[in-house]
Amino acid sequence: MRRRSLLLAATALSALVLANCGGGSPPPPPVTITVTPTSQRVPVGGTHAFSATVTNTTNTTVTWKVNGVIGGNPATTGSISPTGLYTAPANIPTPAIVTVTAVSQADPTKSGSASVTVTVAVSVTPSQTMLNLSAQQQFAATVSGQSNTAVTWEVNGTPGGDSTVGTIDNTGLFTAPAAIPSPSQVIVSAVSTADPTQSGNAAVTIGDVTINQKIEAAPIALGTSGGNENDRTTKLCCSGTLGSLVVRAGTFYILSNSHVLARSGQAALPEPIGQPGLVDTSPSCRAALEMHVADLSQFAPLQNNGVDAAIAQIVTGQVDTTGAILQLGAVSGGVPQSAPPANTVAAPTVNMPIAKSGRTTGLSCGTVQFTNVSVKVDYSTSCGGATTTTVTYSNQVMTSASFADAGDSGSLIVDSTTAQPVALLYAGDNTGAAVGNPIQQVLDAFKSGTNAATIVGGPLHQVSGCTGMAAQPAPFAATSEQQLFQAAVPAAIRVKERHQAELMSDAAVLAVGIGTSSTPGQPGIVIYVERGKPHRAIPSALEGIPTRIIATGRFKASDWNPNAAKQCLIPGKKPRATIMPMK
Repeated sequence: MRRRSLLLAATALSALVLANCGGGSPPPPPVTITVTPTSQRVPVGGTHAFSATVTNTTNTTVTWKVNGVIGGNPATTGSISPTGLYTAPANIPTPAIVTVTAVSQADPTKSGSASVTVTVAVSVTPSQTMLNLSAQQQFAATVSGQSNTAVTWEVNGTPGGDSTVGTIDNTGLFTAPAAIPSPSQVIVSAVSTADPTQSGNAAVTIGDVTINQKIEAAPIALGTSGGNENDRTTKLCCSGTLGSLVVRAGTFYILSNSHVLARSGQAALPEPIGQPGLVDTSPSCRAALEMHVADLSQFAPLQNNGVDAAIAQIVTGQVDTTGAILQLGAVSGGVPQSAPPANTVAAPTVNMPIAKSGRTTGLSCGTVQFTNVSVKVDYSTSCGGATTTTVTYSNQVMTSASFADAGDSGSLIVDSTTAQPVALLYAGDNTGAAVGNPIQQVLDAFKSGTNAATIVGGPLHQVSGCTGMAAQPAPFAATSEQQLFQAAVPAAIRVKERHQAELMSDAAVLAVGIGTSSTPGQPGIVIYVERGKPHRAIPSALEGIPTRIIATGRFKASDWNPNAAKQCLIPGKKPRATIMPMK
């Protein structure tokens, strides 16, 4: 008996020792499932993709359910695919909230859920359109899943719209504004009265951007698609804008960029210049389908503190020698007509209202955002090539966003209240903000001895497509606050120049210029940094001048946006659009 007791005691002691020494295995952690998003609003007939994250098992497969039914019920609560794509029913269920569940196949007792609110669906027709100034378009709204089909109409989020972006009445009749807004595309929305969280949208482009891309009859107006007839590779072709007309010693020349007319400095004189650009011929990339309008005569080298500019002597009879630029004149029938710019230039100032007529975005309106800008601009020396060089320019002009796009390089930027030339557009970032060489700096680059190059133009006039008024001169009148601002600019420039080299030595800093600050009437130093790239600490003020940091993409004279080139027509290959130079 005693022997048996000792044996039991030893067994118990052994179990205790094993337990205290970590013997045995703990139970595995439970399977967990998380569904994302955890809640979602889906219009009737609409879809939304859910995802399930399964942890603590190698088997991450789940079974999807809606209100407990595998795969759901398409007619009542909605269906869900094996991959988690939920499709709402054609009518709002009762109740309107359903539950989407992901059940673990490794452990069917474990699941994760999300709630779905099925809402009305609103659609607007037509979904996109292009309208001339003051033109009208009737929109219609369809509301599904609700007996109350009433909607409230908005333009850019404003009920009924306004004179700047266009107005819309309670029947959906939209009236375009009398001047092109900035940006030129506005959004018309129909908002459900039954569920104001739901709306349908339509995009409306104000102004005809195709005018600048068409082949013209001689003599052509400028602001049009064009470029060097040799600006192509075996697969790609590139084009830009034939911006304006200059005269030197009685000879007329088309003015544009070096990277448009001179293939970024790779051209030989005199290479032919064609209209429209190679990208706008049909089939594309066919130089034989262009009109030979000029011959390359001179181009500035792409170098630090220089200009991106070139001139091409016109072919007699092929170019309008009044200097007319497409869409720069009075509005007739809702369409801005061609007109020369003013024959005197203007110095750029912050907040100056400006306009340009270019190949891709046609007539666009905006403001000078920054002046005295030092900026790093990337170039490719071949059509569609990678960045091969970066040039730093000084004393540049930068515009507001949504002012230009790929293909607008070479456009003449003018004061929209007087049509006086301000700058030559040549680069931009991914917001549509454009960079320009001050026009006097450009003209000085083409002075020959005592013979100056001057803009061919006429008297002052408004760019009516931007001002909405008759083509009468009305110089921009600065407010008292703007006058105070301009008086303080020279001191801010001096401070900026003292710190500019140090700031620009940071690889992440793309540009430094002068613009507005948070203090009314006080200029600030604006520093552009490359988005996502770390940079050195930048103080909130330099010698008392406030700083402002803007994150953006790199400034490029090529590969800016995807609209300026097409694949060439090669036997056995189909032409296609591709990402190409901002020319």
